[in-house]
Amino acid sequence: MAGGLLTDEEIDTALAALEGWRHEDNALLKDVPVPQESHRWLSEAVMNEAEVLDHHPEIERGQNGMRFRLSTHSAGGVTARDVELAARIDQVLDGGARDRG
Repeated sequence: MAGGLLTDEEIDTALAALEGWRHEDNALLKDVPVPQESHRWLSEAVMNEAEVLDHHPEIERGQNGMRFRLSTHSAGGVTARDVELAARIDQVLDGGARDRG
């Protein structure tokens, strides 16, 4: 995966290793069923990972869970940074969150 926008083929290859993620509207999306009381800590853990990459996801909170949307707006779609952040979000969801400080 070179710098800049990824091709559909490169995105498909990346998605094969990212469980539950999909490519939609020039972004990577993942819906996660989590209770509302977990929204705050999960958002904070994901943002800790995002800060490391200097890349920030869109996070939507709903009654039945959360949706993560990753896209590099300056590039107009999905880049390698989005794929890397998706993998880091999966690590957070699997209990591998980075401690702050």
